[in-house]
Amino acid sequence: MFEKIGWLKEYWHVIWLSQELKKWKQFKRKVYWIPFLLWRDSQWTLHAFLDVCPHKRAPLDVVDYSDNFVQCSYHGWRFWKEWDILEIPSSPHLLWKIKCKWKKYQIAEQDGFIWIYLDNTKKAAGFPQLFDLLDRNWRYFHSAKDFETTDELLIENFMDATHTPVIHNGLIRDKTTKTLHNIIIEDKKESVLVKFWENNENVWLGINKLFIKKLKISHTDEFLLPNIVKVNYKINGVERFQAIIACTPLKSGKTRAFLKISFNFWIFSSISKIILPLFAKKVLQQDFDITSQQFKNRELFQNMLDNDIDYDTIHNSVIRLRKDIIERKEGNRKSRTQKVTIEV
Repeated sequence: MFEKIGWLKEYWHVIWLSQELKKWKQFKRKVYWIPFLLWRDSQWTLHAFLDVCPHKRAPLDVVDYSDNFVQCSYHGWRFWKEWDILEIPSSPHLLWKIKCKWKKYQIAEQDGFIWIYLDNTKKAAGFPQLFDLLDRNWRYFHSAKDFETTDELLIENFMDATHTPVIHNGLIRDKTTKTLHNIIIEDKKESVLVKFWENNENVWLGINKLFIKKLKISHTDEFLLPNIVKVNYKINGVERFQAIIACTPLKSGKTRAFLKISFNFWIFSSISKIILPLFAKKVLQQDFDITSQQFKNRELFQNMLDNDIDYDTIHNSVIRLRKDIIERKEGNRKSRTQKVTIEV
């Protein structure tokens, strides 16, 4: 069922935001083209099954959140717990003959996300460590947006500093003022870490205006399997901002970005909680516009080769890592470090 993604199915995937799935609610979401039915029952417990009836493969609905009864929306077949069949309305005399029992999928909540483990034949692996830097003084918000592109192209976008002065001019960087970036790319066994080592990065997040002084800003971008981008910013050497983006493929040419932004701007955190969601919404829309056009062009001109520059080493490292995991060649992977210089 998940042949296209190979061993990426052995990683946790973000499928929804915790805040959006309330008690006695269900939702339906595709991951890698496969439909899932998820719900939170009367005890706030999460459940996840394939959204397909074993009778004629019609979709399903939750009809009782206390006993967790699931019913086919086509012929009314009813199931319970581990897909034990309870009722066949048209042919109750055949109930004892029908053997329908499917395993449910492991599902969990962490960091404000709902995660699903796509391999239902084994016990799930541990979660990625995402928010190890945060304490009670940090504030955060969540968001999500559907993009009309692939997960790999979206990951590339979120880790690409060279597009920011063009697409996000005045929001993230100012194209009229450039900084020389000395970049170190660490290609590891299960991640790609990009370190921007300059001490005075020219990034405009409204931070200089907020603090009313010149600041030393630097940051790192990191790709974590299966599809997570982690961005950290330091201001004057102190961790102040973190963005986590999980790029979950829904179907061909459609990917949902699940976002958590966390920040600690000291006494300015309250006003930042108002400003940053508006800022993120604007940035995501700009990214949506360019990546959707890029995806359409790549589909149209599939035989056209890219003309890579040294900075594209980052994206190529991510592609190579994912390919190695899909084909289960991770045992042959070796850590390596590369250096690149750009001006943005």
